[in-house]
This record gives sequence, structure tokens and C-alpha cells, in this order.
Amino acid sequence: MPSKSSPLPITFAVFHNDEPADVTLDFADNADVISTTRWRVPNLEDDAMQTRAADAREFALLAAKRWRHYRDTDAAALTLADLQRMIATDPQGEFCFHLKVTADWFPVSLGGAMVRRTWCHHLIIDFLFVHPSICGRTVSVKGVGIKLLRGICMIARALGCKRVWGEATRDSAPFYEQQLSHPVEDLFAFEHSDTAALASSLEAERRFA
Repeated sequence: MPSKSSPLPITFAVFHNDEPADVTLDFADNADVISTTRWRVPNLEDDAMQTRAADAREFALLAAKRWRHYRDTDAAALTLADLQRMIATDPQGEFCFHLKVTADWFPVSLGGAMVRRTWCHHLIIDFLFVHPSICGRTVSVKGVGIKLLRGICMIARALGCKRVWGEATRDSAPFYEQQLSHPVEDLFAFEHSDTAALASSLEAERRFA
């Protein structure tokens, strides 16, 4: 049965300048989502890094655009309890939520994810992205993307979803291959055993005050 208590917010460590640094993963609200549209892309000499940074900003913009649609149709959840109520009211409804990663040592969110709950009770990762400065490596932060993925799996476990899936880009496919330990083309899928393992790994890293 799905959990009635939310696994978020959760605090854990990523690496900042190769040292552990605490961050918090939580549901985003409208102001959080819109704030990512103000991200800027740093000017980089490395073309590949410039492209990655620009893509990160583009994903954030597209996520915000899709968020607005769900927000304006009352299908955007701000908490797990919101999402559970929506599903209870309309078991085959399509709903969305947005996650954010924040830290007191970084001026804006470090990354985010736009996720949809489908009519057959799967979760789709529409967009998963980190700040352009992190993608472009103008700041040294590691681990945000994988922790976002694990957080999504925590939500899937709490809801009782059997699958988390999405579309991989050429750049992100190796990331998902590493987590799944098999080749990934344009489609990836984490089945129940995968999501449970990823959720448990993040839970084991939880920092307590």
C-alpha cells in the first residue's frame, strides 16, 4: 500500500568543491518553478560545456511552461498529500509535481525535475536538470542529478507506482545507463525493484539535525 507520510523534504550531502555539503530536496511551489526561468547560461570556452549549460536552461524553461499548464488546470501537486488526494479523486487522472534541490551555500536552486503521474499510475520524468553553472562546471558541484532521480523514486515508492520512465537525450543516456547497468537508447525505464533500490539508497543518506 502507498505510504501516507511524505518522504520529503529530505536533507543529504552532495559534493561541493570535492567536500560533502548539505542540500535539501523538496516539492517546489509556483515561485520555485518560475525562478528557474531566470537562470542564466555562463560564457564558456568549451563548446561542449556551453551546449550542456544551454540545454539545462532550456529544460528548465520547458519544464516551467509545462508546469503552468498543469497549474492552470488544477492538476499540479505541491505536496505528496496533494498528489494522493488528486489520485484518490480521479484514479486515472494525469497530474504533475516539480522537485527542487536547494542549499544555503548556493544562491538559487541547484536543480529540479518535472514529473508526471500517468493514468496507469506510473511516473514520467519529463525534465530533470541541474543549474547551468553546474552543467558548465563553472562551479564544482557533483551528485545533484542522481539524488533528484533517487528522490523521484522515493515518491514512486510512497505512491505505490510500479515504474518510473522517461526519454533520454544523447547527453543523458549514459547517466541512465549507469543507474540501470544496461544500454539505454531514447527510452529508459526503472521497474519496481530499481525504484525501490534507488529510493532506499537516498533514504540511507538522510541527514538528521
